[in-house]
Amino acid sequence: MKPISQNHSKKSHNRAEKQPSPLILALLLTGILTLEIYPALIDTAAANAGALKYSIAHLESQEQQTVQQFPGSPEPKKTHYSQFALNSLTPELSNSAQGTRQNPPNQLPAAVAAAVRQDLSRQTGIALGKLKVTESSRQSWPNTCLGISKADEICGQMIVEGWRVVVSDGRQTWVYRTDARGNVLRLEKKVS
Repeated sequence: MKPISQNHSKKSHNRAEKQPSPLILALLLTGILTLEIYPALIDTAAANAGALKYSIAHLESQEQQTVQQFPGSPEPKKTHYSQFALNSLTPELSNSAQGTRQNPPNQLPAAVAAAVRQDLSRQTGIALGKLKVTESSRQSWPNTCLGISKADEICGQMIVEGWRVVVSDGRQTWVYRTDARGNVLRLEKKVS
């Protein structure tokens, strides 16, 4: 018969072998957190690519206007900025930046406006047709809760690009905060 102490030490030794190391646990948890943040990083990269492509097109048109204003001067060597990596960058991001690439940088994407109107209609019972977006502006929010956290809510501490959207039914006005794609919506306050 085996003594109890030897049997007990074998069980504790087996248990220690089955537990993962703290390093592996830390890497696993870091990976999970990265996956949570990844959609926001894609949205920000796609929005920046769309804005950059829009600004380069604007720069090229300004160059053409300058050349047309001074016809007597020698024409400078033309650089087509769009030949650089932007043309290859935006198609790769087109799945994640569906509304961003098509809109100028300061125009509210239709998907975001629709998401805000649907959420407000669901909360208030007002018909979608009566709700109109009266104002919108690009914003950078301080966290994943868009600067409006609920009780007992943990918010990721990162800058989230998005929109501030004012909606009205003609009598009342509501202010929403959204992320860039309209996936996260927060009712800021009822203005009137």
